[in-house]
Amino acid sequence: MPRRESPLDPGDGSLLRFAGDLRALRERAGSPPYRQLALRAHCSAASLSVAAGGRRLPSLAVTLAYVQACGGDVREWRHRWQLLAAELAAEAAARRRALDVGRAPYPGAAAFEAVDADRFFGREALLDRLVAVLAERRLVIVTGPSGAGKSSLVRAGLLTRLGWSPAVAAAAGGGDGNGDGPGDGAERPRTGDGVPVALLTPGERPMEAYALALARLGQSAARATRDPSGPTTGDPVLVVDQGEQLLTRCRDAAERVRFLDALVALAARAPERPPAGPAGAAQTGCRVVLVIRSDQSGPLFAEHPGLAEAARHAVVPVGRPAPVELRRAITEPALRAGCTVEGALLAVLISTAAYQPGGLSLVSAALAATWRRRSGNALTLAGFQATGGFEGALARAAETLYDGLEIADRMLVRTVFLRLGAELLDGGPPGAGGGTAAALALGGGPTAGGDGTAGEVAGGDEGARTPLWRAEFDGPGVPEVLERLVRARLVVVDRDTVELSHYALPQAWPRLRGWLVEGRGASGELRGLTAAARGWAGADRDPELLYRGARLEQLMRRVADGELAATGIERAFLAASARAATADRRRSQRQQLTVAGVAAASGALLALAGGSRIRRAWRW
Repeated sequence: MPRRESPLDPGDGSLLRFAGDLRALRERAGSPPYRQLALRAHCSAASLSVAAGGRRLPSLAVTLAYVQACGGDVREWRHRWQLLAAELAAEAAARRRALDVGRAPYPGAAAFEAVDADRFFGREALLDRLVAVLAERRLVIVTGPSGAGKSSLVRAGLLTRLGWSPAVAAAAGGGDGNGDGPGDGAERPRTGDGVPVALLTPGERPMEAYALALARLGQSAARATRDPSGPTTGDPVLVVDQGEQLLTRCRDAAERVRFLDALVALAARAPERPPAGPAGAAQTGCRVVLVIRSDQSGPLFAEHPGLAEAARHAVVPVGRPAPVELRRAITEPALRAGCTVEGALLAVLISTAAYQPGGLSLVSAALAATWRRRSGNALTLAGFQATGGFEGALARAAETLYDGLEIADRMLVRTVFLRLGAELLDGGPPGAGGGTAAALALGGGPTAGGDGTAGEVAGGDEGARTPLWRAEFDGPGVPEVLERLVRARLVVVDRDTVELSHYALPQAWPRLRGWLVEGRGASGELRGLTAAARGWAGADRDPELLYRGARLEQLMRRVADGELAATGIERAFLAASARAATADRRRSQRQQLTVAGVAAASGALLALAGGSRIRRAWRW
């Protein structure tokens, strides 16, 4: 007879319950020996035994092999394993956080998570408004440009205000379209104000993420139902972060529509006390918060008018922080960590980053590096400059991204930056000394130099940058590369526009500076082509505005050789120009043939007339 399994350790942990249920499943199958079970499962007996040991989580493949060999429901156990794996990952992250007692008060370029709520400052007024709108409306849209801090607002602000469980934040996983990483747990689930909350990011399969989030929401509601002595439970809240993934990652339009239909229906249901069980949240209504980048909100509303109608008067825009908000975001986390921010450093950070599109993440990344070079308990301007300042943070992020790209994508990145940086080749800002002041604020020397490089491409103040239309980045493969640049916080998109996250990027990143200097001629031609194509489109495609002759031939050759990357409207303009040029040539050829025919006919008539005269003269 096979020896009996060792009893499970006493306790009521999720892993032990999982192992106990696996053993119960084996008993219902007749308690086959593990050697026999291994033959059915095509897996080693030792692996199957460890799976039911309760000491560590088995792999998903081993778990499903065990369940299938015992005749269990593979789909149900797959779902249970996913929930348990997420919970254990959250607990491990919480333990790591607890050991990291000297952690930096700034998260770097990543978004703030629920566990970072104690160092999330500067957005209190916006958070109050979001909470007020959510109290009145059942479906709320949070929107804003990339890098504005939307994910931080909902994760470290709203979810914490609702009594969010950081363990669930880690379980939701996934990073946002702006580069945010997975959430980390700080403690066991708590009820806070008693509001069950679930967080999801759509990813490539939004319906799977939706089902998993509803299961967690149901578990949270079930715990509240079993604990009548706890605080009164409010309406459950489902938060969908990085909603732009529905368009940038999900390629199945039908699934995207099903997901949005589910969100609208979920918010429309009458709020009730959810019944116990994982499906409880799906049987009742809950409030829904959809966080989406502003450049993708329009296309999403156009694709699903029901969503736009349901969220009418419930849109909370998130813009750049005001200087006073930025000041609190810089100083308060340091004070909580027992440190101070030197006045000179604070002045540089606020004056330089307050009006930059990607200022928030850039400030946080620079401060995280400055923290490691702090002087005693003070964050100083000298420490900031020693890390390379904003330039150093930008250059590190840009080069890291570029190193991880394939060759084809590197060419596309160069194309994107050449288009974005074309205006900087004109020699800096129109204001007096804008580029020099910016460079000094960043800790470097004047940019208006005569070396023909930095001074020519440094750029300057806010007025020196003109955002480009999103339609200029619709070439093959360009939208996907643009999304990667957005996640790396190098580029900012807002509704229909695209721009660099910070004017110092060309000065900070030597590779980009070289591209801009080398591509001066190409950038000039590209700007001219863009202006001509826009004028042609704006004039109802007037054929008189099309290119002709040598200029057209040169542009067509450079586009064909890949030296210039034309957008959709530019390609249409060049194609129409080529067709018009062909038609002109054919018309000219026809005219020449007509003239030649007339001349030949005239010659023939003259010849006939001359011959007739000669014959008459001979008769005489």
